[in-house]
Amino acid sequence: MRKEKPRATGRIPDASMSDIAFLLLIFFLVTTTFEVQKGISYKLPKKADEKTAEVVIDESNRLVMTIKQWGQNEYVALIDQAPPGGPLQRARAGEDVSLDDSGLQDGIMSLASDRVENLSATSRRLLVNLEVAKGVSQGTYSSLSAAVAAENLTLVLREGVLRERMGTNVPTASDPLFGEVAFGDTLVLADARQGDIASAVRESELVVILKFFPDCDYNGMIRALDTLRRNGVSRTGITIQERLGGA
Repeated sequence: MRKEKPRATGRIPDASMSDIAFLLLIFFLVTTTFEVQKGISYKLPKKADEKTAEVVIDESNRLVMTIKQWGQNEYVALIDQAPPGGPLQRARAGEDVSLDDSGLQDGIMSLASDRVENLSATSRRLLVNLEVAKGVSQGTYSSLSAAVAAENLTLVLREGVLRERMGTNVPTASDPLFGEVAFGDTLVLADARQGDIASAVRESELVVILKFFPDCDYNGMIRALDTLRRNGVSRTGITIQERLGGA
């Protein structure tokens, strides 16, 4: 019998198409890259734990004022809380005083000067600032005098504006390195090559908390902070006070 020869057909075999599709799928999954849009990076605050201690300010060192705006450049303060027995202890509610009032500024300066920090605390802060500026670990220098000798530093005492404003009433203390240091003076450590390296101001332990109404503009905030700074206050806290009653 005569055998017929197999003839070629136009049909493509599809038995392995599923394997090919599976391999292509794996290939695209491995090689494909996606563009990822990066958002704003930020760090969340650490979760409070039992070791976190709440900062409590003694009432004798706390002055609370509400700052309000009366006009375009007119700002007033209401004494909400003042150290007992001091010059700014509130007499009655609703007594607004201009930030430019000399009595208010003198009272702030009097409270601050009565609570000026010990000179030893200023010296400790100066030593810490020096260690930070030098990039060494805290406790590298046993004392401020040892640091001055080791680094061959020059001591500079810069008198503050409170000397002129308070005159003979400015609190002073004697330091073995800097001599007589008054409230508001700046202790500076310098050398011949780099100039000023570290400094610390003899501050007050009075804490002033400013409560601003939302309609108080930026200039009012700066005016209030500048008033405190010029009268010897460096420790401040700021909050926003909500208006109640629609007034």
